[in-house]
Amino acid sequence: MPNPVREEDPPATEAVAPSPLVHAGIDTRTIESTDGRPANVDARVVRPASRGNLRALWSMRDFRVFLTGEAISAIGDAVTLTALPLLVLALTGSGVAMGVVGVLQMLPDFVFGLLAGAFADRWDRRRMMLYSDIGRAILTALIPLSIPLGIPTMGVILLVTMPISTLRVTFMAAYTGAVPNLVGREQIGPANSLMEAAFSFGYIIGPGIAGVLAAVIGPGPTLALDAVSFLASAAAIATISRSMRAERTESDQRHLLHEVAEGVAFVTRHPILRPAIGFWGLSNIATAALVPAVTYYLTRDLGFSSTVLGLAIAAEACGYFLGAVSGARVTKDLPIGRVIITANVVTGLMIFAFGQLTQIPLLVLVSFAAGFSNALVLIGYITLRAAVTPDQLLGRVGSTARMVSLGLQPIGMLVAGILLDTVGGGGTLAAMGLTSILASGVFALSRPLRRAELQSVSV
Repeated sequence: MPNPVREEDPPATEAVAPSPLVHAGIDTRTIESTDGRPANVDARVVRPASRGNLRALWSMRDFRVFLTGEAISAIGDAVTLTALPLLVLALTGSGVAMGVVGVLQMLPDFVFGLLAGAFADRWDRRRMMLYSDIGRAILTALIPLSIPLGIPTMGVILLVTMPISTLRVTFMAAYTGAVPNLVGREQIGPANSLMEAAFSFGYIIGPGIAGVLAAVIGPGPTLALDAVSFLASAAAIATISRSMRAERTESDQRHLLHEVAEGVAFVTRHPILRPAIGFWGLSNIATAALVPAVTYYLTRDLGFSSTVLGLAIAAEACGYFLGAVSGARVTKDLPIGRVIITANVVTGLMIFAFGQLTQIPLLVLVSFAAGFSNALVLIGYITLRAAVTPDQLLGRVGSTARMVSLGLQPIGMLVAGILLDTVGGGGTLAAMGLTSILASGVFALSRPLRRAELQSVSV
């Protein structure tokens, strides 16, 4: 049950709870920032988004165009999520090779993540996203083109994977502030609702499309669909007229590294953020190679077709969508820290169970359940992170969190690649599930995280 939800880039804006049906009510308080200066900060209480707000958002041309472009791009992302592991496995038959590609995908988050977040607060975010999409379209197209041109496809994959991921990092850094720039801060929550729904829909239908196309024309040519989706996103962004440049004052004209360090320092000193990001980071390391492991287990260990893989991913996406819809009420009625920890235990159990099952209906059911519980974990985590972070640090705290959760995933990728070649997909999935459960148990010992509630956390 691969997890199609990208925390490096959650579809939701970093400033608010990412559930599809919630938005933030804002109560402004004055606190001190990390350098001792007063700062206006939002304490957020989650409540449902109104239909009136959603209709008003849809009337905004720039946002409507951006939403459409990103929805198409999400379908392409879901296609690659399914087709690329199949292609690498078909070319090499090696779990280690799948792990190496995974490392190349995640390494830019560790190397460039913090700098990209700081640059996004200085540069034109629209241009950052536009050029990133064009670059990713060109580089992604090289993979399917290598087949008719007779160029070694695996060599092309190794050559372009890290540059593609570097452009993804720059895109997501700019995306963090793009939606607030488009709709204004008072409409961030409803806008987030629509964006989350669009991304979820893409990951529901994308894997099925990829599974069918991979079976008919092969996984390599299937990746051309992702290249086209990047061009669609770029075309949409190019037509946006509203400025996406961050507003800066004289006090903001500090050295780039000073701004990066300020965000890191805030995270390391905060009693809730520190264990929350550590918890999410360890869980992400444990499940870094979940898609390759599921691919290996279904197609090699069990001998199923790529269509079954697409079905499993789509089932996970459906479960995630339902969990996201339920997430607002669950995190509102229950202590959010306990929701995060408990739901992650359930996710670990589902991953473990998936690696022991052989019947397709049960595999689909477990995938759905894992998606539901994982949505509660992800939504709870990002909601809590946003609720305790000052507005002027949201971008840098988000970049720091992504560096930890995604930048360290190469460790998990390499370990999982070795496990796939030694114990197979089932054993690797069992190890992932047990490690996720262990991470939940370790961080359940953190009293600030365990007892965190949306109604009581403050910044």
